[in-house]
Amino acid sequence: MTMQTVSLSSLEPSRGNPRKTLDRRSLEGLAASIRNDGLLQNLVVRPMKGKGQHYRIVSGERRFRALKLLQQRGELDGDFAVPVEIRVSLSKDDSLRIATVENLQRQNLTPLEEAAALTKLIHKGATLDDVAARTGLSPTTIKRRLALNGLCDEARAALALGSINLAQAEALTLGGDDAQRSIVEEIERGSGFSGDDIKTTLLDDRPTVASAIFPLEQYTGTITTDLFAEDETSYFDDGEAFLQLQKEAVTQLVKHHEASAAWVELTEAYRIPDWQYREAGEGEEGGVLINLSPAGRVDIREGLVKREIDSHTAEETADSPIVPRKAKAAYSAVLCACIAHHKTVAVQEMLLSSPRKAKEVRVVDRLMHLRPHEAVTALAKETEPQSAYAVLESQARLFAGWLGLDIEAEESVWTQFPPHDVDDLTLYEAVLGLSDHELDQLETLLSALVFGQSGCQRLDTQDSLFNRVARDLSVDMRNHWRPDRRFFERRTRDQLIAIAVDCGYAEGAGRVASYKKADLVNCLIRHFESARAAATPTPAQQKAREWLPDAMLFPAIDPDAITQPEDEATDAPWEDAA
Repeated sequence: MTMQTVSLSSLEPSRGNPRKTLDRRSLEGLAASIRNDGLLQNLVVRPMKGKGQHYRIVSGERRFRALKLLQQRGELDGDFAVPVEIRVSLSKDDSLRIATVENLQRQNLTPLEEAAALTKLIHKGATLDDVAARTGLSPTTIKRRLALNGLCDEARAALALGSINLAQAEALTLGGDDAQRSIVEEIERGSGFSGDDIKTTLLDDRPTVASAIFPLEQYTGTITTDLFAEDETSYFDDGEAFLQLQKEAVTQLVKHHEASAAWVELTEAYRIPDWQYREAGEGEEGGVLINLSPAGRVDIREGLVKREIDSHTAEETADSPIVPRKAKAAYSAVLCACIAHHKTVAVQEMLLSSPRKAKEVRVVDRLMHLRPHEAVTALAKETEPQSAYAVLESQARLFAGWLGLDIEAEESVWTQFPPHDVDDLTLYEAVLGLSDHELDQLETLLSALVFGQSGCQRLDTQDSLFNRVARDLSVDMRNHWRPDRRFFERRTRDQLIAIAVDCGYAEGAGRVASYKKADLVNCLIRHFESARAAATPTPAQQKAREWLPDAMLFPAIDPDAITQPEDEATDAPWEDAA
């Protein structure tokens, strides 16, 4: 650090100063003190890059503002020598910390300014203990300020304007945005809500029918409607039954989001600590945060990214510090995690020596998270499924029966397989009863069901893993697929004419170029069916048996990607077909 004097005109105010407002009378008093006694304490500054002999103020902005006030009145000029301490290697984070500490210690920021400043420090990775040591604030005070991040916009404005006091604002953080707005409106209309009144109101809030995320027919208790309320609000009389149904619905909600989100986190605080997260930027994978409050209120935030906050600090500041304290658990979350980690690796070690048990566990896990390839569910809708799909369905139906899943003969197997409403322990018990051969078959089926071509809306013309596996298995689509009405009706008339020539139908059918599309479709279907049924196929029928579109190869050949030289134009429309 360097001590020297610089001109007043070379100083620039801080852009990140936690203080957003300055008291005018206090500033006038400080200016008078400087005019009479001089500047008794130096400012802390850092050089501004690319600005020559100019400096950004880190600490002492009130003194700087007072000096500028004197300059505006003509009592000082821009060359006035200001004693400063120059910090050359000071980072932006250090600048924020110093400015925050000075403002907190010298003259109180507003509670919202304190909350904003402390939040920035936490976002930069500072721990709760670090912030307490740097600012001189107690951890409890820091938690109470950070809790103000949970105020809705209307409550923030009311606190900033003095319509509500700090105690009222802290109590409001126990409620959701709608509850906060309602109470703030009551206070502004003259209701005498104290902080304790607000706390009692929010903590004793009865669960409303509107807050339920489960089908109301699942609730078997009584419901009371307040006919004197403006909206005739209805309440669940059995709070415990409501909470149980709400928790079960939240569990299903978590599973729903796990299918598409990068991560899903479930909390049970009085409200979501939004300030610990940010919205995912373009190209970032966002997660979902679901909070089930003790009163049963469910809040969901999607498309979030976790800020890099110290995990212990995040846990300590997740909920308002004024919430009722639960009895201290015999094992803390950190200790529980430590115990779980040791128990987990112990079981993992033992699984290494028990391949059968490891396979059972793997099969149960795959059953619980199985999502069959889109081809399976798409072909299940066909009225006459072809052979490959029929084999998969029969295998799935067989194993569903072995696992104790009751599926009617006329019911689609995919409504129950993979199982949707069976817990992992029940599946584990069923898997235990399988022989080694059956277990191997089931694991093979599960692997097969999830493997397939990616991007099914386009031809796979690349040397992809899918195509490589298909070639290694010597897959010939002639043995697994036959052209059917669905295939033919999706081809153009010119393409159908080309197929008629290639598959041998045109050899004995006269001038197929004069056929209508519907006639071509019917004729080709009959031709392929007779070729398949023939005990001794004719040459034309043999062509039908051997015919296969290039799109059915591994990899597929895309005719749209093939360019022909201009001097090799085709003589017949069918030579250009797929």
